[in-house]
Amino acid sequence: MKESTLKFKDKVKQPWVMAVLFAAFIPLLPEYFAPILAALSLWAAYYDSRSSGRGFRVGAIGKILLIYIAYLTLGILYSPELMSTLATAAMWAAMFMVYLSLTTVLKSRHRFDTALLAISLMAGLIGFIGCFQYMMRISLGFQFPDKLWSFIDDIILPIFPLVIKNGASGARVSSTFNNCNIFGEVMVALLPVVAYYSFYGRRKSTHLLNRFCLMMVAGGIAFSFSRGSYLGLIVIALIFTMANLRKIVYLLLTLISGFLLVPPPVIARLFTINDVDNSASERMNIWVAGTSFIKDNPLFGVGAGINNSWNLLLEQGINAPHMHSLFVQLLVEGGIIALLIFAVLSWKIVQSGFSMLVHEGEARMLGVVFIAFLFGFFTDGLFDFPFMTPKLVGIFLIMMALADSASRLFLNKATASLQEVLTFQKQTAGIKGSRIACSKVDNAK
Repeated sequence: MKESTLKFKDKVKQPWVMAVLFAAFIPLLPEYFAPILAALSLWAAYYDSRSSGRGFRVGAIGKILLIYIAYLTLGILYSPELMSTLATAAMWAAMFMVYLSLTTVLKSRHRFDTALLAISLMAGLIGFIGCFQYMMRISLGFQFPDKLWSFIDDIILPIFPLVIKNGASGARVSSTFNNCNIFGEVMVALLPVVAYYSFYGRRKSTHLLNRFCLMMVAGGIAFSFSRGSYLGLIVIALIFTMANLRKIVYLLLTLISGFLLVPPPVIARLFTINDVDNSASERMNIWVAGTSFIKDNPLFGVGAGINNSWNLLLEQGINAPHMHSLFVQLLVEGGIIALLIFAVLSWKIVQSGFSMLVHEGEARMLGVVFIAFLFGFFTDGLFDFPFMTPKLVGIFLIMMALADSASRLFLNKATASLQEVLTFQKQTAGIKGSRIACSKVDNAK
């Protein structure tokens, strides 16, 4: 027992393992820890990369993300809320560290699989916290907080020059987040990874545990009572079902069984998607107002930052911090240029995903993961803005790092060093190095 514990400690102390764990802890801890964890993950990745001397790695998606961050920063030239735009660009730049960390250390299939396992288990823990909150608050009637870190947030958040809009949650829970909608968005973003590892992960001994995590993530989405997240979950389930038509009977029985276990309040919330209640009415008013803002600044937008969109909406008598739609928010903040950047980024993910689909086994199902993530994420994004906070941005960038790492490992797509990308150097040396890193010997570890 003692020997096993020592071996485990030695494994955890490896820089690449630390880099993965720091990244995986981002959704668990409060928002203000996210940039710190990203920095610690990058620090660990630096020590891991010193042995190879290849430096931090950037893939095709990472290059597009760097363009987007640069474009956000240029917004300070015309933004009416200079500090808000600068803070938003700084948030993306800080959280980009976790992308760099993971694309640097995930250079073998063994490491990649370990990262998927860590993310799956962490998602399950966060979902479990949400389910436990609902059980304590609603089923048992205890005065249990709907936000896990509220006792710390009440002390720390007033120190920051930020305005957090928190309303009464009622039956809804937020787990480790400041808002129930954000909780639902994160669970939708991580759901494809958890679903993958529950059935296809290399460590078969953990499949049962990961299936419990899958139940907790689905439960977390249910108890967030976010209808956009419900639709995202349905889209992801449909994509996984279409990818596994041979197991259609088993999948349908599982879905029906799960549906029967869902509490009546969740079912009632699901069937109000088409109803025009106060929430839906407010969103419609926001989207109408957002359309007028887009017409005024169609190409470049008004500049990034929540304060910009919030002030515009307040002028229309609407007290909402964002446009409640990823696409409308991108157009308002960054105009057509921002939307085009994300269109190219999405195409890269879809292209890699479909390229993996023609392979067998592990690679094929990873293609399903990234396609399901993209469609689920954007479906949820139709009704909310999933880039509002550092943790949301960090989780999105973790998924982008996984997509670039999978392309390198399973499609032999080259990565370049960060220095080469930033200095516009030719990347012939990087291509050669990347193909060596993707060799069968390395991937078998």
